[in-house]
Amino acid sequence: MYRSLNAIMKRAVTFGLAAMTFAPIAGAQRTTTAAAKPAASAPKAKERTNKWVFGAHTIAAPGVSITGPDVDGSFGTGLGGGIGLMAGYELNKAVTGYASLDVAKQGSGVNWMSGSFGLVHAEIGVRANLSQANPQMHPYLQAGIGKRSLGARVTDFEDDEVYDISLSGNMLSFGGGLQYVLSPKFSLDGGVTMAIGNFNQLDDDGDLGTIQVNSSTSIRLRAGVVWRP
Repeated sequence: MYRSLNAIMKRAVTFGLAAMTFAPIAGAQRTTTAAAKPAASAPKAKERTNKWVFGAHTIAAPGVSITGPDVDGSFGTGLGGGIGLMAGYELNKAVTGYASLDVAKQGSGVNWMSGSFGLVHAEIGVRANLSQANPQMHPYLQAGIGKRSLGARVTDFEDDEVYDISLSGNMLSFGGGLQYVLSPKFSLDGGVTMAIGNFNQLDDDGDLGTIQVNSSTSIRLRAGVVWRP
């Protein structure tokens, strides 16, 4: 009985020493194995494959004034509102090419004429993002070229006639704005654009001609939404 107990004690001590000896080695091996295993990489955000951008907006357009050698006195319109559409393509994260069309209904700005005029702007251009530091607010500048037209259906009460008349011409446009991101697909968009050029093409009820007028400006205030499909 004594010998058996003594043998058990010796075996226990031997096993304990062995466990104390190999435990740090096993722990070191586990640590080395864990350290050697590469960390899982974070999933990459998916980049948009469809670069098209579409927008719709309302506009407020202050009146336009036209003067020049072929204008008797001065001619102008009053403040009016309207709507517009835009389609663009993101060339990269900073630059977007776009085409836009908008129309505003403006009242007559002269005493001798009543009614309203339609002011149309059609242009192509580029927008450049100024900063991407804030993921929700994207300020931008834009510049474009295009054509604008100012026209109306006129009633001549003396001759009891109704006819169409319009003035048009080429333009350069400059402006800027701010997009506020609501989601990856939708953003609010607001800005202001100024166009410079001559309304030197006259269409008097189908009778086309060129007139001499001074350069004039037209301003549009925009507010709308942008959709990225």
